[in-house]
Amino acid sequence: MQTGDIRLIKNINVRLVLNLIRQYGEISGARLAQITGMRPSTISNILKELDKKNLIINKGKGESTNKGGKRPFLWTLNENSNYIIGLDIEIGEITTLVLNLNGDIIFNKITKTEVFKNLDQFSACIREIVDASLKELSFDCEDILGMGIAVAGIVNQKDGVIKVTDILPDRDIPLLEALEEHFQFPLVIENNANAAALGTKWVGNGKECLNFITVLMEIHKRVGGLGLGLVINRNLYHGSSFCAGELNIKLPTLDEKVLEFKDQFFEGKVLKNYIHNIDDVDIDVIINATAAGDKVAVRLIEDFGHILGDKLKRVVLAFNPEKVILTGQIARTGELLAASVYDELKHELEQIHTEELIVESDGNGRYIVSIGAAALILDEFFKVPLVNIKTKVSL
Repeated sequence: MQTGDIRLIKNINVRLVLNLIRQYGEISGARLAQITGMRPSTISNILKELDKKNLIINKGKGESTNKGGKRPFLWTLNENSNYIIGLDIEIGEITTLVLNLNGDIIFNKITKTEVFKNLDQFSACIREIVDASLKELSFDCEDILGMGIAVAGIVNQKDGVIKVTDILPDRDIPLLEALEEHFQFPLVIENNANAAALGTKWVGNGKECLNFITVLMEIHKRVGGLGLGLVINRNLYHGSSFCAGELNIKLPTLDEKVLEFKDQFFEGKVLKNYIHNIDDVDIDVIINATAAGDKVAVRLIEDFGHILGDKLKRVVLAFNPEKVILTGQIARTGELLAASVYDELKHELEQIHTEELIVESDGNGRYIVSIGAAALILDEFFKVPLVNIKTKVSL
Protein backbone atom coordinates (compact mmCIF):
# COMPACT_ATOMS: atom_id res chain seq x y z
CA MET A 1 0.00 0.00 0.00
CA GLN A 2 1.31 3.42 -0.93
CA THR A 3 1.06 5.83 1.98
CA GLY A 4 1.33 9.54 2.56
CA ASP A 5 4.35 11.22 4.09
CA ILE A 6 4.97 14.72 5.42
CA ARG A 7 7.95 14.98 3.08
CA LEU A 8 5.78 14.15 0.05
CA ILE A 9 3.19 16.88 0.61
CA LYS A 10 5.29 20.02 0.36
CA ASN A 11 3.29 21.86 -2.31
CA ILE A 12 1.23 24.61 -0.67
CA ASN A 13 -1.77 24.06 -2.93
CA VAL A 14 -1.81 20.32 -2.28
CA ARG A 15 -1.75 20.87 1.49
CA LEU A 16 -4.47 23.49 1.19
CA VAL A 17 -6.75 21.10 -0.70
CA LEU A 18 -6.03 18.20 1.67
CA ASN A 19 -6.80 20.37 4.68
CA LEU A 20 -10.08 21.54 3.17
CA ILE A 21 -11.10 17.94 2.50
CA ARG A 22 -10.33 17.14 6.16
CA GLN A 23 -12.31 20.13 7.41
CA TYR A 24 -15.36 19.64 5.20
CA GLY A 25 -15.57 15.86 5.58
CA GLU A 26 -16.93 15.43 2.04
CA ILE A 27 -16.41 17.94 -0.73
CA SER A 28 -16.46 18.09 -4.52
CA GLY A 29 -13.72 19.25 -6.83
CA ALA A 30 -15.95 22.08 -8.04
CA ARG A 31 -16.46 23.32 -4.49
CA LEU A 32 -12.71 23.13 -3.84
CA ALA A 33 -12.07 25.24 -6.95
CA GLN A 34 -14.68 27.75 -5.78
CA ILE A 35 -13.18 28.05 -2.29
CA THR A 36 -9.51 28.25 -3.31
CA GLY A 37 -9.84 30.15 -6.58
CA MET A 38 -7.71 27.51 -8.35
CA ARG A 39 -8.53 26.37 -11.85
CA PRO A 40 -10.66 23.19 -12.06
CA SER A 41 -7.83 21.50 -13.98
CA THR A 42 -5.43 22.33 -11.13
CA ILE A 43 -7.83 20.89 -8.57
CA SER A 44 -8.26 17.77 -10.71
CA ASN A 45 -4.49 17.22 -10.82
CA ILE A 46 -4.18 17.69 -7.05
CA LEU A 47 -7.00 15.23 -6.38
CA LYS A 48 -5.31 12.68 -8.63
CA GLU A 49 -2.03 13.15 -6.74
CA LEU A 50 -3.70 12.76 -3.33
CA ASP A 51 -5.67 9.73 -4.52
CA LYS A 52 -2.48 8.12 -5.84
CA LYS A 53 -0.89 8.58 -2.41
CA ASN A 54 -3.94 6.90 -0.83
CA LEU A 55 -4.69 10.00 1.26
CA ILE A 56 -8.23 10.59 -0.04
CA ILE A 57 -11.16 8.40 -1.11
CA ASN A 58 -13.71 8.95 -3.88
CA LYS A 59 -17.09 8.59 -2.18
CA GLY A 60 -19.06 8.55 -5.40
CA LYS A 61 -21.46 11.13 -6.77
CA GLY A 62 -23.21 13.67 -4.61
CA GLU A 63 -26.33 15.71 -5.26
CA SER A 64 -26.46 18.14 -8.17
CA THR A 65 -26.63 21.86 -7.44
CA ASN A 66 -29.78 23.98 -7.60
CA LYS A 67 -28.77 24.91 -11.14
CA GLY A 68 -28.83 21.27 -12.16
CA GLY A 69 -26.05 19.73 -14.24
CA LYS A 70 -23.94 16.67 -13.58
CA ARG A 71 -23.76 15.25 -10.10
CA PRO A 72 -20.25 15.97 -8.71
CA PHE A 73 -17.87 13.37 -7.33
CA LEU A 74 -17.26 13.77 -3.59
CA TRP A 75 -13.89 13.31 -1.92
CA THR A 76 -13.14 12.49 1.70
CA LEU A 77 -10.01 11.98 3.79
CA ASN A 78 -8.73 8.40 3.97
CA GLU A 79 -8.38 8.59 7.73
CA ASN A 80 -6.81 5.14 8.03
CA SER A 81 -4.16 5.56 5.36
CA ASN A 82 -1.63 6.55 8.02
CA TYR A 83 -1.33 6.66 11.79
CA ILE A 84 0.40 8.90 14.31
CA ILE A 85 2.00 7.96 17.63
CA GLY A 86 1.84 10.25 20.65
CA LEU A 87 3.87 9.68 23.83
CA ASP A 88 3.36 11.46 27.15
CA ILE A 89 6.42 10.82 29.31
CA GLU A 90 6.17 11.48 33.03
CA ILE A 91 8.12 10.32 36.06
CA GLY A 92 7.11 6.70 36.55
CA GLU A 93 4.94 6.17 33.48
CA ILE A 94 4.65 6.57 29.71
CA THR A 95 1.28 6.95 27.99
CA THR A 96 1.18 5.74 24.39
CA LEU A 97 -1.60 6.72 21.97
CA VAL A 98 -2.04 5.94 18.29
CA LEU A 99 -4.32 8.22 16.27
CA ASN A 100 -5.58 8.04 12.70
CA LEU A 101 -5.46 11.03 10.35
CA ASN A 102 -8.81 12.22 11.65
CA GLY A 103 -7.42 12.42 15.19
CA ASP A 104 -9.42 9.43 16.47
CA ILE A 105 -7.73 7.29 19.15
CA ILE A 106 -7.34 3.71 17.95
CA PHE A 107 -4.89 2.49 20.62
CA ASN A 108 -3.88 3.57 24.12
CA LYS A 109 -1.66 2.07 26.76
CA ILE A 110 -0.10 3.25 30.03
CA THR A 111 3.23 1.66 30.94
CA LYS A 112 4.78 2.00 34.40
CA THR A 113 8.53 2.71 34.29
CA GLU A 114 11.48 2.68 36.64
CA VAL A 115 13.64 5.71 37.41
CA PHE A 116 15.98 6.39 34.49
CA LYS A 117 19.65 6.93 35.31
CA ASN A 118 20.83 8.02 31.87
CA LEU A 119 19.82 8.65 28.26
CA ASP A 120 20.63 5.10 27.15
CA GLN A 121 18.11 3.63 29.58
CA PHE A 122 15.56 6.31 28.72
CA SER A 123 15.78 5.90 24.94
CA ALA A 124 15.87 2.09 25.18
CA CYS A 125 12.61 2.14 27.17
CA ILE A 126 10.93 4.37 24.55
CA ARG A 127 12.07 2.09 21.72
CA GLU A 128 10.80 -1.01 23.54
CA ILE A 129 7.38 0.50 24.29
CA VAL A 130 6.83 1.83 20.77
CA ASP A 131 8.05 -1.36 19.08
CA ALA A 132 5.74 -3.45 21.28
CA SER A 133 2.79 -1.18 20.44
CA LEU A 134 3.42 -1.44 16.70
CA LYS A 135 3.72 -5.21 16.98
CA GLU A 136 0.44 -5.41 18.89
CA LEU A 137 -1.27 -3.38 16.15
CA SER A 138 0.47 -5.33 13.35
CA PHE A 139 1.73 -2.02 11.94
CA ASP A 140 4.92 -1.48 9.95
CA CYS A 141 6.98 1.72 9.99
CA GLU A 142 5.48 2.55 6.59
CA ASP A 143 2.06 2.86 8.24
CA ILE A 144 3.28 5.56 10.62
CA LEU A 145 3.21 9.20 9.57
CA GLY A 146 5.35 10.24 12.54
CA MET A 147 5.67 10.30 16.32
CA GLY A 148 5.36 13.16 18.76
CA ILE A 149 6.96 12.90 22.21
CA ALA A 150 5.88 15.16 25.09
CA VAL A 151 8.18 15.53 28.10
CA ALA A 152 7.85 17.56 31.29
CA GLY A 153 10.62 20.16 31.25
CA ILE A 154 12.18 22.75 28.97
CA VAL A 155 12.53 21.42 25.43
CA ASN A 156 14.35 22.81 22.41
CA GLN A 157 11.85 21.56 19.87
CA LYS A 158 13.93 22.63 16.88
CA ASP A 159 16.88 20.42 17.83
CA GLY A 160 15.03 17.73 19.76
CA VAL A 161 17.04 18.45 22.91
CA ILE A 162 15.59 18.35 26.43
CA LYS A 163 17.25 21.26 28.19
CA VAL A 164 16.00 20.48 31.71
CA THR A 165 13.71 17.75 33.08
CA ASP A 166 13.04 15.89 36.32
CA ILE A 167 12.96 12.60 34.40
CA LEU A 168 16.75 12.49 34.02
CA PRO A 169 19.54 14.06 36.11
CA ASP A 170 21.41 15.35 33.05
CA ARG A 171 20.91 18.57 31.11
CA ASP A 172 20.86 19.16 27.34
CA ILE A 173 19.70 15.62 26.58
CA PRO A 174 19.82 14.85 22.80
CA LEU A 175 16.76 12.59 22.77
CA LEU A 176 15.98 13.09 19.08
CA GLU A 177 19.48 12.01 18.09
CA ALA A 178 19.19 8.92 20.31
CA LEU A 179 15.93 7.81 18.66
CA GLU A 180 16.02 8.86 15.01
CA GLU A 181 18.27 6.03 13.80
CA HIS A 182 15.86 3.43 15.18
CA PHE A 183 12.59 4.91 13.97
CA GLN A 184 12.26 5.37 10.23
CA PHE A 185 9.59 8.07 10.43
CA PRO A 186 9.58 11.75 11.50
CA LEU A 187 9.96 12.52 15.22
CA VAL A 188 9.09 15.70 17.14
CA ILE A 189 9.85 16.37 20.82
CA GLU A 190 7.93 18.99 22.79
CA ASN A 191 7.22 20.25 26.29
CA ASN A 192 4.16 18.58 27.81
CA ALA A 193 2.19 21.80 28.46
CA ASN A 194 2.74 22.91 24.86
CA ALA A 195 1.58 19.49 23.69
CA ALA A 196 -1.57 19.86 25.80
CA ALA A 197 -2.21 23.22 24.14
CA LEU A 198 -1.89 21.69 20.70
CA GLY A 199 -4.18 18.84 21.76
CA THR A 200 -6.92 21.28 22.78
CA LYS A 201 -6.43 23.10 19.47
CA TRP A 202 -7.05 19.88 17.53
CA VAL A 203 -9.67 17.98 19.52
CA GLY A 204 -10.58 20.13 22.52
CA ASN A 205 -11.92 23.52 23.55
CA GLY A 206 -9.35 25.51 21.56
CA LYS A 207 -10.59 24.50 18.10
CA GLU A 208 -12.18 27.86 17.29
CA CYS A 209 -9.84 30.14 19.28
CA LEU A 210 -7.07 32.37 17.97
CA ASN A 211 -5.51 33.12 21.35
CA PHE A 212 -5.76 30.95 24.44
CA ILE A 213 -3.82 29.63 27.42
CA THR A 214 -3.77 25.96 28.34
CA VAL A 215 -3.13 25.15 31.99
CA LEU A 216 -1.72 21.65 32.45
CA MET A 217 -2.17 20.74 36.12
CA GLU A 218 -0.14 17.95 37.69
CA ILE A 219 -1.91 17.14 40.94
CA HIS A 220 -0.95 13.88 42.60
CA LYS A 221 -0.50 12.72 46.16
CA ARG A 222 2.93 14.32 46.55
CA VAL A 223 3.10 16.54 43.47
CA GLY A 224 1.47 19.90 42.83
CA GLY A 225 2.36 22.18 39.95
CA LEU A 226 1.35 23.45 36.56
CA GLY A 227 2.70 24.35 33.15
CA LEU A 228 1.25 26.78 30.63
CA GLY A 229 0.89 26.41 26.89
CA LEU A 230 0.46 29.69 25.03
CA VAL A 231 -1.31 29.78 21.66
CA ILE A 232 -1.13 33.12 19.83
CA ASN A 233 -2.78 33.52 16.43
CA ARG A 234 -3.31 29.72 16.34
CA ASN A 235 0.42 29.04 16.78
CA LEU A 236 2.29 27.75 19.81
CA TYR A 237 4.51 30.38 21.36
CA HIS A 238 7.77 28.93 22.68
CA GLY A 239 9.73 32.05 23.62
CA SER A 240 13.28 32.91 22.58
CA SER A 241 14.82 30.17 24.75
CA PHE A 242 11.84 27.73 24.82
CA CYS A 243 10.85 28.80 28.35
CA ALA A 244 7.47 30.44 27.63
CA GLY A 245 4.91 29.24 30.17
CA GLU A 246 7.53 27.87 32.58
CA LEU A 247 6.60 30.05 35.56
CA ASN A 248 7.49 27.53 38.27
CA ILE A 249 4.07 27.92 39.86
CA LYS A 250 3.55 25.59 42.81
CA LEU A 251 0.15 24.19 43.73
CA PRO A 252 -0.90 22.22 46.81
CA THR A 253 -0.34 18.48 46.57
CA LEU A 254 -3.32 16.17 46.88
CA ASP A 255 -2.06 14.90 50.24
CA GLU A 256 -1.96 18.48 51.55
CA LYS A 257 -5.56 19.14 50.48
CA VAL A 258 -6.75 15.82 51.91
CA LEU A 259 -5.16 16.60 55.29
CA GLU A 260 -6.79 20.05 55.21
CA PHE A 261 -10.27 18.59 54.63
CA LYS A 262 -10.04 15.24 56.47
CA ASP A 263 -11.92 16.50 59.53
CA GLN A 264 -14.92 17.10 57.23
CA PHE A 265 -14.88 13.62 55.66
CA PHE A 266 -17.73 12.43 57.91
CA GLU A 267 -20.02 14.82 55.98
CA GLY A 268 -19.28 13.26 52.59
CA LYS A 269 -21.26 10.32 51.28
CA VAL A 270 -18.15 8.96 49.54
CA LEU A 271 -15.24 10.38 51.52
CA LYS A 272 -16.71 9.23 54.84
CA ASN A 273 -15.55 5.76 53.81
CA TYR A 274 -11.93 6.99 53.92
CA ILE A 275 -11.88 8.51 57.41
CA HIS A 276 -9.59 5.77 58.70
CA ASN A 277 -7.57 5.25 55.51
CA ILE A 278 -6.94 8.67 54.04
CA ASP A 279 -3.72 7.39 52.42
CA ASP A 280 -5.97 5.59 49.92
CA VAL A 281 -7.44 8.87 48.67
CA ASP A 282 -5.97 9.59 45.24
CA ILE A 283 -7.05 11.94 42.46
CA ASP A 284 -9.47 9.37 41.01
CA VAL A 285 -11.23 9.03 44.38
CA ILE A 286 -11.72 12.82 44.56
CA ILE A 287 -12.94 13.06 40.95
CA ASN A 288 -15.39 10.19 41.40
CA ALA A 289 -16.59 11.65 44.71
CA THR A 290 -17.38 15.02 43.11
CA ALA A 291 -19.25 13.23 40.30
CA ALA A 292 -21.30 11.44 42.98
CA GLY A 293 -22.15 14.76 44.64
CA ASP A 294 -19.95 14.35 47.72
CA LYS A 295 -20.14 17.82 49.24
CA VAL A 296 -16.73 17.60 50.91
CA ALA A 297 -15.04 16.66 47.62
CA VAL A 298 -16.96 19.50 45.95
CA ARG A 299 -15.67 21.98 48.55
CA LEU A 300 -12.13 20.65 48.11
CA ILE A 301 -12.23 21.18 44.33
CA GLU A 302 -13.82 24.62 44.71
CA ASP A 303 -11.09 25.63 47.14
CA PHE A 304 -8.44 24.31 44.77
CA GLY A 305 -10.05 26.29 41.93
CA HIS A 306 -9.81 29.53 43.91
CA ILE A 307 -6.12 28.86 44.62
CA LEU A 308 -5.53 28.17 40.94
CA GLY A 309 -7.39 31.33 39.90
CA ASP A 310 -5.22 33.39 42.21
CA LYS A 311 -2.07 31.87 40.67
CA LEU A 312 -3.30 32.62 37.15
CA LYS A 313 -4.43 36.22 37.55
CA ARG A 314 -1.14 37.82 36.47
CA VAL A 315 -0.93 35.50 33.46
CA VAL A 316 -4.43 36.53 32.38
CA LEU A 317 -3.52 40.19 32.86
CA ALA A 318 -0.37 39.81 30.76
CA PHE A 319 -1.86 37.87 27.82
CA ASN A 320 -5.56 38.82 27.83
CA PRO A 321 -6.61 35.52 26.18
CA GLU A 322 -10.00 34.55 24.78
CA LYS A 323 -9.96 31.37 26.84
CA VAL A 324 -8.18 29.71 29.71
CA ILE A 325 -8.44 25.95 29.17
CA LEU A 326 -7.82 23.69 32.16
CA THR A 327 -6.28 20.29 31.38
CA GLY A 328 -4.95 17.28 33.24
CA GLN A 329 -6.73 14.65 35.30
CA ILE A 330 -8.24 17.12 37.77
CA ALA A 331 -9.91 18.92 34.84
CA ARG A 332 -12.29 15.93 34.71
CA THR A 333 -14.20 17.74 37.46
CA GLY A 334 -15.42 19.95 34.63
CA GLU A 335 -17.52 23.02 35.27
CA LEU A 336 -17.05 22.76 39.04
CA LEU A 337 -13.34 23.54 38.75
CA ALA A 338 -13.69 26.00 35.85
CA ALA A 339 -16.37 28.05 37.62
CA SER A 340 -14.25 28.34 40.77
CA VAL A 341 -11.24 29.53 38.77
CA TYR A 342 -13.35 32.07 36.90
CA ASP A 343 -14.96 33.36 40.11
CA GLU A 344 -11.53 33.98 41.62
CA LEU A 345 -10.29 35.75 38.49
CA LYS A 346 -13.44 37.87 38.35
CA HIS A 347 -13.03 38.79 42.03
CA GLU A 348 -9.35 39.72 41.70
CA LEU A 349 -9.30 41.48 38.31
CA GLU A 350 -11.10 44.47 36.84
CA GLN A 351 -14.27 43.71 34.87
CA ILE A 352 -12.62 44.75 31.61
CA HIS A 353 -10.15 41.86 31.97
CA THR A 354 -12.78 39.15 32.47
CA GLU A 355 -15.93 40.29 30.66
CA GLU A 356 -14.88 38.47 27.45
CA LEU A 357 -12.87 35.72 29.16
CA ILE A 358 -14.02 32.09 29.09
CA VAL A 359 -12.62 29.50 31.51
CA GLU A 360 -13.29 25.88 30.56
CA SER A 361 -12.15 22.41 31.57
CA ASP A 362 -11.01 20.08 28.80
CA GLY A 363 -12.72 16.70 28.81
CA ASN A 364 -9.82 14.58 27.52
CA GLY A 365 -8.36 14.06 31.00
CA ARG A 366 -5.01 12.31 31.24
CA TYR A 367 -4.80 11.73 27.48
CA ILE A 368 -4.70 15.37 26.34
CA VAL A 369 -0.87 15.50 26.44
CA SER A 370 -0.37 12.36 24.35
CA ILE A 371 -3.11 13.54 21.97
CA GLY A 372 -1.21 16.81 21.66
CA ALA A 373 2.06 14.96 21.09
CA ALA A 374 0.48 13.16 18.14
CA ALA A 375 -1.04 16.45 16.99
CA LEU A 376 2.50 17.82 16.59
CA ILE A 377 2.73 15.56 13.54
CA LEU A 378 -0.82 16.25 12.35
CA ASP A 379 -0.28 19.99 12.69
CA GLU A 380 2.78 19.84 10.47
CA PHE A 381 1.15 17.50 7.96
CA PHE A 382 -1.92 19.68 7.42
CA LYS A 383 -0.20 23.01 7.91
CA VAL A 384 -0.67 25.62 5.19
CA PRO A 385 0.56 29.22 5.22
CA LEU A 386 -1.99 31.88 6.08
CA VAL A 387 -3.40 32.72 2.67
CA ASN A 388 -6.53 34.42 1.46
CA ILE A 389 -8.32 31.51 -0.16
CA LYS A 390 -10.67 33.87 -1.99
CA THR A 391 -7.77 34.96 -4.15
CA LYS A 392 -6.45 32.88 -6.98
CA VAL A 393 -3.68 30.41 -6.18
CA SER A 394 -1.85 28.88 -9.11
CA LEU A 395 0.67 26.07 -9.43
